[in-house]
Amino acid sequence: MSAASRRAIPLARRPRRFVVTAAMVGFALVAAGCSGGGDEEGSGDTTTTEVAEVTTTAAEDETAEETTTTVAAAPTGPVAPLTGVAVESASALNRPALAVKIDNHPRARPQTGIEQADIVFEVRAEGVTRFMAVFHSAAPEPLGPVRSSRTSDFSLLSGLDRPLYASSGGNDYVAAGLRNLNIQEVTAISRTEYFRDGSRPAPHNLYVNAEDLWALAEDDTPPEAWFSYRQADEPLVTSAEPIEGPVTITYKGSPVVTHTYDEDAGGWLRTQDGRPHTTITGDQLAPENVVIMTTNYTVSPADTASPEVQTVGSGQLFVLTAGHVIQGTWSRLDAESKPVLLDSSGQEILLIPGRTWVLMPDAGSVTLPVE
Repeated sequence: MSAASRRAIPLARRPRRFVVTAAMVGFALVAAGCSGGGDEEGSGDTTTTEVAEVTTTAAEDETAEETTTTVAAAPTGPVAPLTGVAVESASALNRPALAVKIDNHPRARPQTGIEQADIVFEVRAEGVTRFMAVFHSAAPEPLGPVRSSRTSDFSLLSGLDRPLYASSGGNDYVAAGLRNLNIQEVTAISRTEYFRDGSRPAPHNLYVNAEDLWALAEDDTPPEAWFSYRQADEPLVTSAEPIEGPVTITYKGSPVVTHTYDEDAGGWLRTQDGRPHTTITGDQLAPENVVIMTTNYTVSPADTASPEVQTVGSGQLFVLTAGHVIQGTWSRLDAESKPVLLDSSGQEILLIPGRTWVLMPDAGSVTLPVE
């Protein structure tokens, strides 16, 4: 496929876990490592290598039971591990996870393809947030804008079971760190599959097709599940509270994000800085689940202007699922582990099958609506 024909176009089991006890709530957060290089707000992009421009607490039991009617019957066929949703053919899942760094600078919006990600991680960068969108059950064409790596990516990538990893590049420190990870790196530094959309401003205009990257995979091992999912006969945990109105997440620096449950959309409508966060199709993002893992940030060893998220350890948790909020604690033993989500009574939190956005703001950044 030529670059011109691939211009951005408008456009969709239980995990292996370690046993964690309530005593781990105080577990010290361990540095995961995160990279430098940034947007115009930071200094890192001056050292980032990118491809050349192309011209052209508790709910009533009966309430919990009612919510189970919104959950599909237990799947009898193959299930996508990162969504818990049944698929028609298991062969469609015989590929690795594809993790793509997606730009969230104001000039990068609206994004393309991110609504089809199985899981989206949102972490702070330099005055903005940046996404790591993980694709497995869907293959958007194209997706982007693709942006540069950070050392924050290292710990998340390590937990995705040797994924393909796509980004626009990274500075020398980040590039060296990525080479030490158990991943399949297909960044724009060395690949020709990426292309620019000349109608949008650089560097917020780099795109790629998912299938082009999956064709490069040397290891087709599928990822293991990150979360556990509810079945039709399983109620929410008793600590789940029905919620009306927006849940507000205020990232240090920027942006201010809200998620509000919409029954018609079947998910949590996202706004960003007071505006609906839409994709290139004009549809507002509304993932079925939002997992808010509050944590700490340190300074990245790659760039003093770049914050580095801590994804190993434990912290306060807010899970938005099926029109309810569940508060508790998340914990993750090491970079290869999946997170464990427990409510305030120590029960495991099960999500509704579907796509999940994982937001990682600083502690104290989440505001629930006033009743």
